Amino acid sequence: MAALLPPTESESLCAALSVLLASPVALQDLAGTVIGGTGDLPAEERVELLLECEPIGYLQAPQATPAERSAAAGLIGQLLRAQKQDDALAESAAAYQQLAEEFDGRVAAQVKLLDERQRQSYQAERLASVGALAAGVAHEINNPISFVRSNLRTAESYLGKLQDFAAAVQALPGGEAVIAAADLAFTLEDFSELLHDSIGGVDRVARIVSDLRGFSNVDMPQEDVVDVNQLLASACKMAEKGLPPGATLVCELGAMKPLLCLPGHLAQAFLAILNNAVQAIEGKGADGEVRACSRFDGRQTLIEVRDNGVGIDQDALGRVFDPFYTTRPVGKGTGLGLTVTRDIVRAHGGEIEFDSIPAVGTTVTVSLPD
Repeated sequence: MAALLPPTESESLCAALSVLLASPVALQDLAGTVIGGTGDLPAEERVELLLECEPIGYLQAPQATPAERSAAAGLIGQLLRAQKQDDALAESAAAYQQLAEEFDGRVAAQVKLLDERQRQSYQAERLASVGALAAGVAHEINNPISFVRSNLRTAESYLGKLQDFAAAVQALPGGEAVIAAADLAFTLEDFSELLHDSIGGVDRVARIVSDLRGFSNVDMPQEDVVDVNQLLASACKMAEKGLPPGATLVCELGAMKPLLCLPGHLAQAFLAILNNAVQAIEGKGADGEVRACSRFDGRQTLIEVRDNGVGIDQDALGRVFDPFYTTRPVGKGTGLGLTVTRDIVRAHGGEIEFDSIPAVGTTVTVSLPD
């Protein structure tokens, strides 16, 4: 009874009934305890209160007629039934609201998951295209580079014979005049330097092709156990080409355990982080530095990329992984690099963290479980 009628409502109800019945009124629970109205009323003048055919208490109104007491008891039962129905409706509405909120949360989570998987699928197709392109470029370049380098080495041997011939001519009477007239000494010396520089350029092209093949992992299956240091070193070589004049990129590789991963995806994630760091030190000149470090702490692989660039404001730090959000000028960035990077890292069961101070620099830490 007390649970159905709080004290304030019990007193208000008893006050209204005492006016209607022209009698002192009291409400009692089944134990006879007065929960509202006037106390110490005659017990024999009370009438039972029913709710859904179950007794819940008593109504005392000694000066009212039995008919009036019965009518009042019926009215109280109807009021309590209506209140119980209202309470049930309120509980039902609250439960519905909770279910609706849970459903909205699940829908949002599924939409987010589908969005991430769509980006991962797009990235996988993109990497596959890059891999196929790298394989084609490597095949098309390696063959001509090989015979060009071979021909240059042969030309070096021919140059040696020409130098020997020039020395023999110079030893003959009047030979020095012939050599001087043809400026042969300078020609042979300059020709040697040209061949040396050409061979160096060919070797550099070969290294670029090798870096591209290593970065795209065209010779590896989709999933493999690889040395993360090789992926990071390859990404550093790719990012190094975009360094501002005078800036440096330092790659410190620690002892690591082989890791089962998607090599192409992970290399893409490392390159995106390094490219952001390289862009952050634009305008620093010789003071600009990007430092990439790797280590294994006994539980997980840690990759850390630090730069002393412009940094990121705290209000923007929480949005760096949002799709299409970028702090770069219009036309300088798509805002998807870090979003895809986070998806790749999470797909490997890892986490990526940002720590940045404006005008001081940024540190990005990638942790990958063993």
